Amino acid sequence: MIQANTVLEAWDKTLETKDFTHLEKYLSADFQVEDTTGEVDNLENTKSWCVAGGLRISNFKTIRENENYIVATHDVIQEGKPKSNVLVYAEQTNGKFIYWKIQRAFEA
Repeated sequence: MIQANTVLEAWDKTLETKDFTHLEKYLSADFQVEDTTGEVDNLENTKSWCVAGGLRISNFKTIRENENYIVATHDVIQEGKPKSNVLVYAEQTNGKFIYWKIQRAFEA
């Protein structure tokens, strides 16, 4: 089981260093991420925006986690956008995340 803080810290390290190897080891080859609008991206597109820079996450709070899924929140700082908070629901199978859904809310 991958704990929420472990994968979120790896995600932030990827965003900080622009080195996808920090995060890649936790994601399956058929990984999908769904954003707030319902748009779904694959692993390759996830890698592209992670290594592009201009985004950081912090203040991780785990709501629930087990061997099948995590539910957590974190803050987002992104260049040119107001501060925001994200709710994450992510599913894992065989020690890798296969699906990651976010709901992002911006501060007014």
